[in-house]
Amino acid sequence: MKPKDNLHAIFNTLSIPVLMIDRDYIVIEANSAATSHLELTPGEVVGKPCFSTTHGRETPCWQTKQHNCPVKEAFDTGKRAHAIHQHHIHGKVIVEELIATPLDEGTGQFNYVVEEFRDVTKLLELKEGFLPICSSCKQIRDKSGGWHQIEAYFRDHTGADFSHTFCPECYSRFAEDELEEE
Repeated sequence: MKPKDNLHAIFNTLSIPVLMIDRDYIVIEANSAATSHLELTPGEVVGKPCFSTTHGRETPCWQTKQHNCPVKEAFDTGKRAHAIHQHHIHGKVIVEELIATPLDEGTGQFNYVVEEFRDVTKLLELKEGFLPICSSCKQIRDKSGGWHQIEAYFRDHTGADFSHTFCPECYSRFAEDELEEE
């Protein structure tokens, strides 16, 4: 059997929780990792609004203006969207990066969004919602009390490297300082 002949099995072997959501914000498909992550049965996820299964709400999260909804943004722009949300799953607070990608069916219209959940709670050691950071040097304290440069901490916990640049405000100040020295 060729892999493309068995897409459902491939979808269910993914270790990242994934939902497929339609324009009415209804979950039309959830892989095994998603139902396990949400601690719900497939019947409690599929056919239900995404905001109901992830936020326990009866209205879309973007209507409350408490969250940027990556699913809405992906439908609105036709481009991949990211957001960080706190989800309450069976009494636990989980901080997650949500990545919503419009599904291109080759028609130019996007009727579905594929949403991935990446639990960053453990990666950032935010189980209590706080990450101790020095007010002066910006080093981060880990659980064992050690202090780490912010770039090293995030690299070690997420695999992400930093690329340094200037924000517009700092660039203006830096440029002014350079001009004054000349």
